[in-house]
Amino acid sequence: MKINSIPKVIYYLLFIVILFSGCANPIAPTGGPKDEQHPLIVEIDPPDYTVNFDSEVISITFDEYFQLSELNSNLIISPPVEENPDIKIKGKSLLIKFEEELRDSTTYNIYFGNSVQDYNEGNPIENFQYVLSTGSYIDSLSIEGQVLNSFNLLPEEGVFVMLYLEHDDSIPIKEIPIYISKTNSDGIFRINNIRNEQFKLFCLRDLNKNYLFDIVDENIAFIDSLVTFDLITETTIDTVFKSDSSITTLVEDTFKTDSMVVSDLITETANDTIFKSDSSFSISVKETREIDSIIVSSRNYFPIQNYVLKLFTEEREVQYLVNNTRETKQKIEIIFNKAIKDSVVLSIADTVMEKEWYIKETSLKNDSLIYWLSDSSIYNKESISFTLDYQKEDSNLVYQWNTDTLKMKYFELKQKNQQKETVDTSLKYDLNIKSRGTIDLNNNLNFLFQTPLQYIDTTKIDLFTVIDSIKIPVEYSFIQDSIKLRKYNMLVDWSEDTIYSLEIYPDAFTDIYETVNDTNIIEFATQKFDYYGKILADITDIDSSFQVICQLILPGNEEEVIYREKIIKSDQILEYDFLPPKEFIFKIIIDKNFNGKWDSGEYLNHIQPEEVLYHKDKIGVRSNWDIEINFSMNK
Repeated sequence: MKINSIPKVIYYLLFIVILFSGCANPIAPTGGPKDEQHPLIVEIDPPDYTVNFDSEVISITFDEYFQLSELNSNLIISPPVEENPDIKIKGKSLLIKFEEELRDSTTYNIYFGNSVQDYNEGNPIENFQYVLSTGSYIDSLSIEGQVLNSFNLLPEEGVFVMLYLEHDDSIPIKEIPIYISKTNSDGIFRINNIRNEQFKLFCLRDLNKNYLFDIVDENIAFIDSLVTFDLITETTIDTVFKSDSSITTLVEDTFKTDSMVVSDLITETANDTIFKSDSSFSISVKETREIDSIIVSSRNYFPIQNYVLKLFTEEREVQYLVNNTRETKQKIEIIFNKAIKDSVVLSIADTVMEKEWYIKETSLKNDSLIYWLSDSSIYNKESISFTLDYQKEDSNLVYQWNTDTLKMKYFELKQKNQQKETVDTSLKYDLNIKSRGTIDLNNNLNFLFQTPLQYIDTTKIDLFTVIDSIKIPVEYSFIQDSIKLRKYNMLVDWSEDTIYSLEIYPDAFTDIYETVNDTNIIEFATQKFDYYGKILADITDIDSSFQVICQLILPGNEEEVIYREKIIKSDQILEYDFLPPKEFIFKIIIDKNFNGKWDSGEYLNHIQPEEVLYHKDKIGVRSNWDIEINFSMNK
């Protein structure tokens, strides 16, 4: 018996082990659906939109625990208060306590944005606000709109939009606004609970957060007129007819049947008639109804005014010297904060030079200068003292001559008791084409040298076409760029889909320091004609008060990259040829002062930034294809 019972014991033991091992590894519950509900308000004390407000604390209780996310960047109180209220969480309640006495007979809007969120998932109450009035009624007027960047028309986020009761131009500089809002990520704003007055509208990117336009590089926008609210009266007329009105149907056109012609007044109980397939006719229903009464009603309301404002930075920053460097012993670079006015005079301190001792190079933006020292008795000095004379604004923004003294040093590293490394001292330059690369048919070969040139020996520069390994000489010419001192253009009449070989030999280029180049041989190709597309832009409605700067912009960059630019003064069709198959943006600048560039605005002089316009869609250029666009300046 004992022997026979052993298998049963083992069986029961195995069963128990399996049972408990299953219980020891439970499957985790999957849980319910994700919580997507924001906190719900269950009680507000005093109620929202309360009047004759005199409470010490506002208590808003929700149905769940919550959090305040980025309250400092979201909270807006309009009208602004000098000190933000004490806002804290107690359990499921939001407590708001003002730290100062509120204005009499004023409607306040406490805007939390999306900062009130549920504790677990962060679901926000969107655009949450609380409104109160210290008077006997709630102001209910509103304005809305959008703030755009004046240069590229992109929406501006985080900009204060402000209303002032005082209308003087200096008000945004001296006083905080009476109403305020802030733009969202789309540049959209709305100000609610405004009283019926006339207001000055001003926008500010407030860098020091004091609601004052008191920093010269703060972004601003304004409108030239006052914000007003016009009462609109709409009248509607409703007619009530008696219920026993009769309806008649008139057959106006003659049509054929199989057996007769019908042209008469018929009743709605006419027999069915089979018409021929080529019949054509029209039936008009004329109702004869007796009027019971006429109800006239009217509605008075203030429409919400909508504004579009263009944000800009005034070009009134005072001129100053940003930096001065001496990277090599011959090169002096002077950098200013903005474009310089008139000429700049660089002199060696306490020295009168009888001959030219430098070559000056100016940047495209005219905000920096490079002086190439050409006299070895000067540039071989380790330390040189200069005086720099330039014009800058005084406290009244009137330009006056100013003198800075600069002491610039350059020390060459001298190796002692060490084997000197071989240093390449040849003349360096950059080309706009790489070996085995491709050049556009409308481009030149561009050379940008590290130092100014003194001489070009074209007998040591050869250009060939390569056809079946046979080199055929090609004519070219060299010209110095009209803007950049160290840039030279090699002009060639290119053939399409052709291989070229550029061969540059030693001493082809010599700079002002007698440095020469080394050998450089590269092969490259040209594109086919049918690779390119073309844009034909028909620009119309230009008048004599402005000229138009027309730009093709390459999209996808933080800063606009101008691919082509043309300036016109009258209606015409612009031809942009030799374009690669890419997307382009077409932009227009209305150049009212005819200076060939976009200009910002001036607030105190009531000058708005120059207007920019964009073609409504990106323009996709296709190979061997012409695209026509129309652009009216009146639209």
